[in-house]
This record gives sequence, C-alpha cells and structure tokens, in this order.
Amino acid sequence: MKACVTSKILSKDTSGKTVPFEETLQFVKQAGFEEIDMGLEAPALTGPGWESALYDRIRLCERENIRIRYAHMPYHYPKPDDAKGWEEFYTATCRAIDFAKAAGVDSAAIHPHSFVKKDYDPVKERAEAIEFLTPYQDYALKKGFVLCLENMRGAGQSADPALRRLGMETADVISIADELQLGVCWDTGHGNISGQEQYKSITALGDRLKMVHLNDNFAEGDIHLAISLGNADWDQIAAGLAAVGYKGSLNTEVTCVRFPEPLKPLYASYMYRSVRWLEGLIAEARQNS
Repeated sequence: MKACVTSKILSKDTSGKTVPFEETLQFVKQAGFEEIDMGLEAPALTGPGWESALYDRIRLCERENIRIRYAHMPYHYPKPDDAKGWEEFYTATCRAIDFAKAAGVDSAAIHPHSFVKKDYDPVKERAEAIEFLTPYQDYALKKGFVLCLENMRGAGQSADPALRRLGMETADVISIADELQLGVCWDTGHGNISGQEQYKSITALGDRLKMVHLNDNFAEGDIHLAISLGNADWDQIAAGLAAVGYKGSLNTEVTCVRFPEPLKPLYASYMYRSVRWLEGLIAEARQNS
C-alpha cells in the first residue's frame, strides 16, 4: 500500500513563514512518502495569480515523482450572512474540484458544514448538510470526480453528552453519502473523539470507503498525532480496513509544523514508519480472516 501524507506536513516553519511547496515535496520524499493529499484552501483559489501558482504544483509533483493521490476541499467557511464570502467559497471549491481532476486525484474529502451544538436537531442538521453539499456534488458529478464525505468529530469524551454534531455517527455519514452518491473518507481521529467503534464503523462503510485520514488523539481534542501516539484502537482500525478490502493509500493527516526544526525530520520519519507498521497490521488481519 502506498504511503501518503498531507501537503500541509511542512506548510510553515517555526517562525510562521510559509515553506515553499518544492521544499515540502523534498521533505516528504526524504521521509519516505510516495504520495500527498493536497490541502486546498479558499484564499489560495481566489487570490491574484492563483491558477498558475496552484497548477505549478502539478508540475513540481511530477518532477519530484510524488503523486497527488487525494485532496481536501476548502472547509474554513465564511460567516452565515457573508453573501460575497459564500460566492467566493463556492467558486474556490469548484476550482478545487477542477484542480483535483486535472491532477489525476482519486478522490477528495469534503466536510458536511456541521458544528457541535447543544440544541442539536438531527432532522434539521441533515437537511442543511444536504443543501450545503448538493451544489458541490452536482459539480463534481459533471466533472466525473469523486467527492468523499468525511466523518466529523464530537466535543470530546469528557464533554457534555448533549453536545452533538452531524457526521459524528457513522449511520448519518452513510445515509447522506448514499443519498448524494458520495464516497466516504474515514478520519480515525474524528472517530476516536466521537466514541465510534472503529471496526464496526469501517465495516459498515464497506465499498463506500474511498480514502482515509489517519491520525491519533486521546479522544478529546482533534490534535492530529501520528499513528499510535494516542489511544485510538489501531488493531481494530486495521481489522476494519482489512475486512472491507481497502485498496486506497494509507493517508496520514499529521503535520510537523509545531516541532522545532531539528526534530521535524525525525517526526516525519516516525510518521512514515508508523504507516508501514499499520500496513503490517492490515496484512496480518487479512491472513487471520
């Protein structure tokens, strides 16, 4: 299985300065990764010179022999009453789909535009998510591109149980994905925070599962630790991926941004090795099934 990592692995240095994309690719290769998951933000898709700057990334990836396997649609949303902001967000997301298609991306994760709240109304939240997702899925279908609905995290295991969010429950993800003909991206960190039994969740997804976001935490904050540095059950995750015959890449959604410069290569190396360790668990689970 291919080892994939977010393009944001080295997005900024310790001073907050943006790291050139070419340098990020070299860092990714040095760690051992073969592919990237391209994070696409709305400002980078609407500002001056966005097209040449973004599409140059395809050329750089080809030169460095790094495949853009997946992408992540924009998810930093405008305020509800910001009509111009929402117009720009729609434009940016459609451009992100166009870019992903041009780059030969397999699929891209999209969030359902849901938020943790105490007055959670599942019927209302589902209707709002369908309304939000439909224009983007319609555009993706016209382009012959696969969007994947990502499962969402909750407020944390120690939070008030009344705090809920659409996308926490696997059944809700499946229901919306089926209605809109979306694939699914399973985020292991979100699943851990939301208290999902990950083997059951992954096997319930079946062939809807097109991509994964692999990261760990302690079932509270969405801190995106590398595999096996939190308390997620990786044996169960591996067994689930084996059971559904997952054929995608092992895609790590973890960055090195907060580490001191000398430690970043060490952490990236651990990230890669942890992916290979997980691959071994999946192979073992397949043999034992």
